Amino acid sequence: MAYNEPRAPKALWWICQYLCDLERNLLQIYSIGVEATISGLLDTTYKGGIFTLCIHFPPEFPLKLPKVHFRTPIFHPNVSHRDNIFHPMLMPETWCITTSVAQMMMTLATMLIHPLVDEGDMVMYWEDRVRFEEHTRSWTQIYTMD
Repeated sequence: MAYNEPRAPKALWWICQYLCDLERNLLQIYSIGVEATISGLLDTTYKGGIFTLCIHFPPEFPLKLPKVHFRTPIFHPNVSHRDNIFHPMLMPETWCITTSVAQMMMTLATMLIHPLVDEGDMVMYWEDRVRFEEHTRSWTQIYTMD
């Protein structure tokens, strides 16, 4: 099965069964999370990159927001040097329990194209766009391509 190919209904059923089993038998010695990827779009400085994110759903989800961070190093004004994401959607004060994982992923993919000007470190983005774009291309090439 290809990586991005939709899963068969039977496979989804089994995945749900295993996740429910984990939920029923949850121990303090482990936690369950999800990995997701965002592909860099062709007309961006992230072109060709595959960026992996780690998503951890707390037991109180969806009342409490998931913890999301980039596992792949990425140079972006809304992502800290520790790969934490600065986005209102992922802040406790503004988290909305109706936000779906698909909406969250689409919002983060859009953030790569259109950084949020009021979040994170935008100095290089505004003052030296050429240098910013060189950095994003360089990091994408170093950390996401063979």
